[in-house]
Amino acid sequence: MLRSFRQVFKSNRTPMAAVMIVVLLGLVAYLAPSGRVDTPDTVVARVYGREILLRDLSEHMQELYQRFGKQGDLEALKPFVQSQALRDLMNQKLMEELADRHHVVVTDEEVGARLRAFLKQYPVLLDAQGNLKSTAELKQIFQETGFNPALQERNLRNELMRTKLIQQAAFQIPVDGAWLDVEHRLRNEKVGFQQATLAVDAAAVADPGDASLEGFYKTGGERFLQPPRRVIQFVAVDRAALGKDVQTDEASLKAAYEARKADYTEFKARHILFKAEGDAPAQEAAAKAQLLRERLVKGQDFAKAAEELSEDPSAKGNGGDLGWFNASKMVKPFSDAAATLKPGEISQPVRTVYGIHLIKLEGRREKTFADVKDQLAQEISEGRFTARAQERLEQIRKRANGGDLASAAKSLGSQAQLSQPFANEPGAQSEGLPELAQFASEAFRLKVGEVSKPQRAGDRYILFRVQEELPEAVPPFKEVRAKVLAAYRAEEARKQTLAKAEQALKSGGLAAVGPVTDQAAAPLSGLRDLAAHPGIRKALLETAVNQTTPLLWTQDGKLWVARITSREPAPALTFETRRSLIQEIQTGEAQKLLSAELQSLDQQGRRRPGFSSLWGHLGGIYISASAVQAPLE
Repeated sequence: MLRSFRQVFKSNRTPMAAVMIVVLLGLVAYLAPSGRVDTPDTVVARVYGREILLRDLSEHMQELYQRFGKQGDLEALKPFVQSQALRDLMNQKLMEELADRHHVVVTDEEVGARLRAFLKQYPVLLDAQGNLKSTAELKQIFQETGFNPALQERNLRNELMRTKLIQQAAFQIPVDGAWLDVEHRLRNEKVGFQQATLAVDAAAVADPGDASLEGFYKTGGERFLQPPRRVIQFVAVDRAALGKDVQTDEASLKAAYEARKADYTEFKARHILFKAEGDAPAQEAAAKAQLLRERLVKGQDFAKAAEELSEDPSAKGNGGDLGWFNASKMVKPFSDAAATLKPGEISQPVRTVYGIHLIKLEGRREKTFADVKDQLAQEISEGRFTARAQERLEQIRKRANGGDLASAAKSLGSQAQLSQPFANEPGAQSEGLPELAQFASEAFRLKVGEVSKPQRAGDRYILFRVQEELPEAVPPFKEVRAKVLAAYRAEEARKQTLAKAEQALKSGGLAAVGPVTDQAAAPLSGLRDLAAHPGIRKALLETAVNQTTPLLWTQDGKLWVARITSREPAPALTFETRRSLIQEIQTGEAQKLLSAELQSLDQQGRRRPGFSSLWGHLGGIYISASAVQAPLE
């Protein structure tokens, strides 16, 4: 059969080649980004083949906005909210991938049972017999309260999945007697002690000069081993480089003001809402609103009617008062209707996606040109700067065509520079490039010779090309003298501080080391900072009453010592307390393992985002830069 297929293929090479090309193009069209970001089905990310749609991102962003309530400017929060929402959704997909790998399954029956148990907590959802009300009644209550059962079901499914993963891992963690004994003592044995700390003053250590430092450097040069470092060639464009191109004049400011005048008109209004979904309910709601309007026009109190009749929950307690708002803050039919009213007038019934509204305008105010002139100038100038800077850098990128940026930059009045070598680490620095930390990680994601896209970096826009990568090496002394001096001072200061503390303990006891603080008898598990330090934890458990612990270095670089003043042993473990403690230990360790696995899965997926979204389809992480404006944190 295989021979027959080969024969057919050989005799039809041209048609078969055409078919293969069509299939390949179809595959590319499916995998490649479409460039559209305006439909709910747009894919914003793929995590090991699991798609996150723009719809999913928008819904979760709305959920996060609700958590913020009325705090702060929601528009200003958007980058943070989008980043957090995408992070949450990606973590959810990573959890699903991990569950698949560990063969963990969450059934619809389990989720349904959890959802019913959750809903039964609320008396308003129960009938006289204590059972959940009918589906129609529940749907009505959910609509009125804004509760989203689908969202709650998703959260419960994720919670169940996480719980099962933790339980599965916990069963595989052996807890021996020694571990159990230590954890039992940490939780239940009460220890009282006095403690003192002594700070290290590295700045007080004098610079010994090059000869001593070079000797110190040679004996411990491996500590100054630098990881692979990269050098980038970069072109920066700031406002000064663009000159008059970013300046504004009076005429352009006035034109912008006239074009956006509606944005500077604010209204103060109250409203009454009758919720309605669909044409028939909307007609019924409009009829109710019309009858009410007739009474309101004749003098019935609008605020009181809003309190009693409005189906907008926020109307309760404030008489439907919306405060001051501009057109952009409301849906268009609502803002259009408000704009046609005079103060004191009540609108005809207005239909929006929320239902039918009656609007009473209470005030109108406009910001004058003088009020917004400075703001407009800043916005227009910023917009021009962004457009011109990106345009120039994009031209340089195209002219360079993947090669050296210097000549292309010079032809457009800019200058290319080389950075100092830098490592892929937080706070990366390079002289003349203060913004480096913002894109250092990207410089390591690109291959040597690749050119970045123009990007904002502080007050400038930057385009860079990865010039070269320097291998891991111990650099020449002169290049790292400052680091060598800092290490020398730190080491000498620790030696001096330790000698000082040892002498102080011999001559004057704890008080001679430093200020003494008393710690009342309590379980060590409640002293988080001390119990988290393995050496200090062991010393507090093993040092006898009226004895002094060894001198130990704390995590923040201070010298610590204590004298045990009292010790109350933990009660003996029973069968039940032993089993409970073992489960606590296993669960805690399992949670750490789960977090580590998720982090590892995330890191592995990001290593190969691949051709457009190909790797995102088959086994990695792909994020659409065009669909997501805010970077992940």
